Amino acid sequence: MTVETVMVWLVAGVLLLSLLWLRWRKTPWQINSPEPAGQNWCLDDLLARGIEGAEAQLLLQILQLTEQQEPARLLNSRLGFEHALRCALEKQPDLMRDLEMRRALDRIRIRRGWEVQGVNTQSVSLPFEDEELLIQGPDGVHVRSVAIHRDSHSIAVRVVEQANRAQTDLHWRVGDDLQVAFFREDLGGLHFETRLQEKRELGEWFLFLETPDRIRVQQRRRFARIPNETPIRFLHLPMGSRTQDDPDRQLLQEANLIDIGTGGLALSTEAPLQRGDLLVIRGIPTLESHDITARVVAAVEDLEGEDPEGGVGVRFVGLSGIDRDRIASLVFSSRIQTTDVCFSDDPGEPTPGSEEASSA
Repeated sequence: MTVETVMVWLVAGVLLLSLLWLRWRKTPWQINSPEPAGQNWCLDDLLARGIEGAEAQLLLQILQLTEQQEPARLLNSRLGFEHALRCALEKQPDLMRDLEMRRALDRIRIRRGWEVQGVNTQSVSLPFEDEELLIQGPDGVHVRSVAIHRDSHSIAVRVVEQANRAQTDLHWRVGDDLQVAFFREDLGGLHFETRLQEKRELGEWFLFLETPDRIRVQQRRRFARIPNETPIRFLHLPMGSRTQDDPDRQLLQEANLIDIGTGGLALSTEAPLQRGDLLVIRGIPTLESHDITARVVAAVEDLEGEDPEGGVGVRFVGLSGIDRDRIASLVFSSRIQTTDVCFSDDPGEPTPGSEEASSA
């Protein structure tokens, strides 16, 4: 056997051993590595737990940002969930900028039973940017404000309106005890107590409040509402097969307001309204001749034998910021006059979908 033949066999042997070694190293890596469809597996796991929609989307984003593959680790440990949330926010600060994501976070915490200490309290997020707050001072003065910043030490708000519009000054002092109320859809009326850290007058009043230790679910209504008896008119657009039941039906109907808020209103009418019907409403106070689109969310037949004086529940659809602010101003001034400001223990009226906000 020549030297060349021996060298060829040696090279072939080395190559064969190298291939066997690579195959041995590759096999366990393939077994232990997550499959490309890992996110689909996580989604299936969340759906099996009854978690879907925005809540599932938020959890998937947290898992992706923290490179975790097991939803159970997030859902079975509050500390693990909060740690993963902080890590996700460090990588993607805009994660909670979307209102739907913030609401999903609140629902996850409440449904998992992660409550803060105290009676009738829920683990509810601090006020978000652009969320409207109603503040009451020690002198009984109320102001309507909008949150512009929050952190672990303070909440900064911009005063939008005072109860006494002729008053331009705020006589509150640093250290004064304040009470704050705000409404959040899917949770209801929320309330917390705080103290004034600082106030600044820069053409508008800016207040800095101490970050509260707890926020209480005070009412189960999802929007602040005030009584208002005003005649209105609306265009009735039935949905589904009912659109062809009576081609000669009267489209323009009359009604009387029962109450109104920034989220919707209640009205009484003889028109045969059913859940899901669309209304184009005209004559709402402060909106002059503006037409507002709304959808029926609770008809009289849905009250299950309750007093029909509650009327028909209607939710606004596509309400502009200007129109919403006008209604909010009307609600604010009316609530101050009637002292209905959500600062006392009042369970309020239950609304569809708000059961998860009730106290445990």
